[in-house]
Amino acid sequence: MIPLKTKVGLLSAFCFAVLVFSCTQPEISDLSSREAVEKILVDQPLNAEALHARAKLFIKESKSDSALIDAIHAIEQDSSKAEYYLTLGDIYLIKNQTRFTRQALEKAIQLNPDSKDAHMKLAELFLYVEMRQEAINEINEVLKRDKTNPKAYYLKGIIYKESGDTSLAISSFLTTVEQDPNYLLAFEQLGLVFAASGNPRAVNFYETAIKLDPKNSLTRYNLGMYYQDNNQAEKAVEVFKELIQLDPAFANAHYNLGYLAIEESGDYSSALEHFKSAEIANPNYAAAVYMQGVCYENTGKKDEAISLYKKSIQIDPRFSLARNGLIRLGAAK
Repeated sequence: MIPLKTKVGLLSAFCFAVLVFSCTQPEISDLSSREAVEKILVDQPLNAEALHARAKLFIKESKSDSALIDAIHAIEQDSSKAEYYLTLGDIYLIKNQTRFTRQALEKAIQLNPDSKDAHMKLAELFLYVEMRQEAINEINEVLKRDKTNPKAYYLKGIIYKESGDTSLAISSFLTTVEQDPNYLLAFEQLGLVFAASGNPRAVNFYETAIKLDPKNSLTRYNLGMYYQDNNQAEKAVEVFKELIQLDPAFANAHYNLGYLAIEESGDYSSALEHFKSAEIANPNYAAAVYMQGVCYENTGKKDEAISLYKKSIQIDPRFSLARNGLIRLGAAK
């Protein structure tokens, strides 16, 4: 099989082998805790069901190596269970071994062609490695079996959006929320798509997403950016101030308040405080440090401006605006 292209590159690949046989084993009723599973495995160390259950518990504990060992051992004992291969696929994806993830998921589908989970996971894998048509094909397999599946429509929307087909993306996201009115991610995406074209419908979608998750800082910030980008500064300021009340560490909101203070009223004093707050929230925020220098430069404090321009370059040596500031003030080396 030809290895798939990945975004971050495959880790060192290694082969796994499974024995193609099943063992008759007693059914187990309690697999909800490590303690219960470990107790079973003391008496039945080759019990496939218990091994699979422990593999899933290891995943939750972020112990992917241990999970992999148990998942492979479970399959060695019983290779007829599609769900074991689903778990194996999850583990390989965690380990960024996408070729083995695909093999495991395809085996799960071979064992259970009607498994919506397997088709969905394979679609997500194809989306991750940018095999969009293959992802669409798997999503269609899900929709053949469940025409009301909101996640299937959502993933289609993401694929169409990444492909540049805005109309189909919007249609898919709208279908998602028709099937599930509480599908937060779809409302966020609708907000982003409409905001990109300056369409005021973006506001309704962002506000719906915020109602569904009032603590969602990023969506609230995106709403503020929509107002800022569409010359509604007062509303933008209101949103950004609400955001920093809810999430004081959201550095970009502080930065935008500083930017708007300069753009709307030339208030360098207020802007300076906002940029300082942005730096406190994120000490590596080179632009916030640079903008403090801009505030000092525009209020006649040349030495302070030079110091801050140098500081922003220390944070980001490629920050050309800061270098231009030093040239402007005759302090470039």
